Amino acid sequence: MKNSRGFSLLELLVVIAILGILVAIALPRYFDAVADAKRSAQKSNIAIIRTSLEYYRNKNNTYPTLTNFSSFLSDPTYFAEPVVCPYNNKAYTAVDVSQTSTYWATSGNENYLGYTSTANAYTLTYTAP
Repeated sequence: MKNSRGFSLLELLVVIAILGILVAIALPRYFDAVADAKRSAQKSNIAIIRTSLEYYRNKNNTYPTLTNFSSFLSDPTYFAEPVVCPYNNKAYTAVDVSQTSTYWATSGNENYLGYTSTANAYTLTYTAP
């Protein structure tokens, strides 16, 4: 049997152990990278919304009201494409910041934006996991 071809059991176990170690190192880094990408996308979305709010104010001399905010977020005049939350792929929804609401502090509700406005100012609250 000196001319047999193939790998011994010991060689296969060493290869499997090495692959297991590589996977144990790579997976946490992958999940950290995904979390960082979602955090960056959330910050970018908020910056886009803030810029669009300023554009809306320059055009209309006031900020959108809470009742108009959801339609503002889907208006193609201000957004080239719908702005969606990177955490759950849902469209952003506005809730009143002045209410004792915890929508934006609850995990899984990252698409809720706390919003209040006056003619010259607005408050935008969002989840920053």
